[in-house]
Amino acid sequence: MNYAIVDIGSNTIRLIIFEIYKNQERNIFDKKYTAGLISYVENGALSTKGIKKLIRTLESIKRIVDLIGNCSFNPFATASLRNLSNRDEVLREVKEKLDIDIDVLSQKEEALMGNVGIFEDFNIDKGLTIDIGGASTEIVSFKKNNASEFLNLQIGSLLLFSQYVSLVIPKKKEIDIIQKKVLKEISSKNFKNTYNTLIGIGGTVRACGKVISELYGKDEKCFSLNELDNLLLNIKNKDKETIRTIIKVNPSRIHTLVPGLIILFTVCKYLHIEDIQVSNKGVREGYLHLRVLEGN
Repeated sequence: MNYAIVDIGSNTIRLIIFEIYKNQERNIFDKKYTAGLISYVENGALSTKGIKKLIRTLESIKRIVDLIGNCSFNPFATASLRNLSNRDEVLREVKEKLDIDIDVLSQKEEALMGNVGIFEDFNIDKGLTIDIGGASTEIVSFKKNNASEFLNLQIGSLLLFSQYVSLVIPKKKEIDIIQKKVLKEISSKNFKNTYNTLIGIGGTVRACGKVISELYGKDEKCFSLNELDNLLLNIKNKDKETIRTIIKVNPSRIHTLVPGLIILFTVCKYLHIEDIQVSNKGVREGYLHLRVLEGN
C-alpha cells in the first residue's frame, strides 16, 4: 500500500506519495501547488476566496491520489490553519465539500514530527532545528524523541514578503526593515541556545544551501553564517550574478527566498550559530511514521 501525505502550508500545498518497502519509505510522487493561503487571510481569518482555493487545490490532489489507487489519503496542516480564527469553519467546509478530514497539528506535535525526520537524516541525539514557513518559523531544541524546548515566531517568508516588499527582490531599505522585525520578534522570547550548529528543515533552508553551493562551490547541505552574510550583502548591493542565481536555482521561490534568508541569517546571528546543516527530511516523514504508520 502507498501513503499520500498532503502538507498544507501557508504558501504551498505539497503532495508526496510514499511507498513502504522493507520498513523503508521511498518517495514515488511529489507535486507542489502554490496556493498562497496566507494572502487570503484577513483579520486572522481565511477569506471565502481562500477557503475556495484550499478546496479546489485539495480536490485536484484527491483526484491524483484516486487515479493512482491503493493509496491512503492523509492531509495535515500546521500554522497555515492552526492560527486561523475561523479554523473550525474551514475544516467543516472542507469536510462537507470533499469528505476530507484535515489533521491540524499542534506546535508540539509539529516539533516532534520534525525531529523524527531529522533522526532519519542525521546520526545525532540532540540539537537545534529551524523550519521557516510562509507564515511562521519554528525553532526547536531537541533530545532523542523529545522536543525539550520550542519557539514559535509569528514571522514567515511569505508573510514578510507581503508586508514589506514592494517588488520581487527586497530593496536594501526593505531588507533592513525585515531584519529589525525578525530581531524584535526573536529578542522578545526567552530562548537560550547552547549549540553552534543549526539543522534546517524545509524548502527555504534547502534553497539557501543550493544558492550558496552554486555561487561559492560549497556543499549545499552545509554552509556557514559568514556565507549567509556574504549572500545577503550581495543581494543588498544588487549583485547581478547573485540575483540570477536565485532565479535560476529556485524560480518558484523568487519572492519568498530572500525574506526567508533574512529570517535564517538574523536568527543564526542572534543565537550565535556558526554553521547550518540542511535536512532533506522533516515534518512530512515524521507525520508518515508517527501518525500514519504507527496509527494503523
